[in-house]
Amino acid sequence: MKQYSLIDLESFKAVVEAGSYHLAAERLNTSSATVSRRINSLELALGVRLINRTTRNLSMTEAGEQYLEDVNIILSDIESSEEKLREGKSEIKGELRISAPLSYGIKCLSPILSDFLKEYPDISINLQLEDRQTDLQAEGIDIGIRIASEIKDSTIVATAIGSIEFAMVASPDYINNNGNPKNNKQSEGHSFLGYTLDKPNIDTNDNIINPMNQNRFVANNGESLRDAAINGLGIVGLPEFIIDKELASGKLVRVFEEHKLEPATLYIIRLSRRYTPNKVRTMIDFLKENLGDN
Repeated sequence: MKQYSLIDLESFKAVVEAGSYHLAAERLNTSSATVSRRINSLELALGVRLINRTTRNLSMTEAGEQYLEDVNIILSDIESSEEKLREGKSEIKGELRISAPLSYGIKCLSPILSDFLKEYPDISINLQLEDRQTDLQAEGIDIGIRIASEIKDSTIVATAIGSIEFAMVASPDYINNNGNPKNNKQSEGHSFLGYTLDKPNIDTNDNIINPMNQNRFVANNGESLRDAAINGLGIVGLPEFIIDKELASGKLVRVFEEHKLEPATLYIIRLSRRYTPNKVRTMIDFLKENLGDN
């Protein structure tokens, strides 16, 4: 049987991720011809076609899709083994890349990271705050923070560490002009504010509180929605960590108080690997202690 090498597997993975031989070659710091030769060598060794190639695009065959799953596991295990050898048993050092939702990262995560850095002076942190679902593997993220009802992804390990409470709120001016709805039967005629591509807020009994077709203003950021609510544009359902100060000051007040909104779950996520570096394990323990429900 013809043999193939680790670089052949890396080339296959790079072509799939980049979508072209040219971009894969740039990523691997080699030529397109070399990448093509490596893919051909791999296909010849396996006896199957992995990639359909035309002059305009590339697509994986069914065999290629199945094989990619195995390649990802193989390369991940090799990387983990190398990390383990480099790291040693007790060293906690290097860069940690962490992703989190923008609002939560600013309000809850960033303030505690300085304590971690003081305790571990050989660690550096690259914090990515964005309101989107990051691809841990493609973006090289070690640890992610997610707020979700559930996570269905076989490529990651998700650990629930707490819950995020939500509340439906509006400004006093909005209520004075439009009334204070107590339950979802009184939602007719009200203006709502919502997250981009979001689901409607539901209570613990699965009752819909804010119909999506009544959204007057939609944004992909909680602070923007909070400010719109303060300015009287409508009713919004937000995590309480975004609106706690405004509730305390009276700038926002609770509505739909006959309903308790379904809380979301706070997750720590990481790539599914057999070996987890010490720096990642240490940060996960720190986050559990400082962000988790006690």
